[in-house]
Amino acid sequence: MRRSYSKTIALITGTGSGEGLDRDLLADATVHKDVAITFGPECGRVLQYLEGFHNDLRVLVLPRHGPSLNPPDRSPAALVKEKGYEAHIWLFHQFDVSAVYAFSTVGALDLDVPLADKLCFVVPSEYGRGLGATVHSFGSLAKIVHPSMREPFSPALRAHARAAIEAAGGQALMEGLYIYNGPDQFETAAEIRATQRLYDSEPNRLVGMTAGPELALCRQMGIPYAVICAASNYAEGLVSETPVSHDLALATMQKTAQEIREIAWQIIQLSAVGGLLAPPVPDAMRFQTK
Repeated sequence: MRRSYSKTIALITGTGSGEGLDRDLLADATVHKDVAITFGPECGRVLQYLEGFHNDLRVLVLPRHGPSLNPPDRSPAALVKEKGYEAHIWLFHQFDVSAVYAFSTVGALDLDVPLADKLCFVVPSEYGRGLGATVHSFGSLAKIVHPSMREPFSPALRAHARAAIEAAGGQALMEGLYIYNGPDQFETAAEIRATQRLYDSEPNRLVGMTAGPELALCRQMGIPYAVICAASNYAEGLVSETPVSHDLALATMQKTAQEIREIAWQIIQLSAVGGLLAPPVPDAMRFQTK
């Protein structure tokens, strides 16, 4: 028997930010694996997503890189090559998703941006393409072939993200620039210096490998999108004693995994009550690490 619901939201989890999302907190939860998605003459795959319900809200939880953590099942470059980004967003389009909240592990270009283990998260207001950006489009299938980017991230979803972060005990920086630098390697120190010059004077600058394609494709399909960024490290060349690496990013994210799961749960509650913050969840009901 199909369950009734009033709307659907999606959560995209990233490196170190999706483990342990407890299916028991979503009713009638089902895991779907290796789903083929066709859009026009092209196709891609969704490695895994969780479908569940909270009251009359349907929730999709999609791990961007697949269910495995280290190494990931699908790297950012593999997502590009295999049309994974397109498959993810077309799946949301097919499910009539009304809001996408993404979590993204990023590098900070500014030393005054606290790292995620300080329970500080950036909810970017601006977006820019960097030195390694890739091209993503649904072409003639898009609802809006050339979407406006005056407000790239949904103001309403950003407000929900801020409320969820604060309800989870964190700090939200609401000004910030997400710079999409593309896969599959970290930037060199020279590239970071060039990117700093390119986006000089912008506050809270971040570099990441994944949110750019999601944003562009969601804008084409008219799906509101916001990203919650957790700075796992400072960009290459800013802190000379520590080379940037995947292990470094994971080490930082593991320190704040519980808080990110709590933010995700607060977003679900906010969405279920139409954007009004629900009462705090008792500790025994919060997401727990398995």
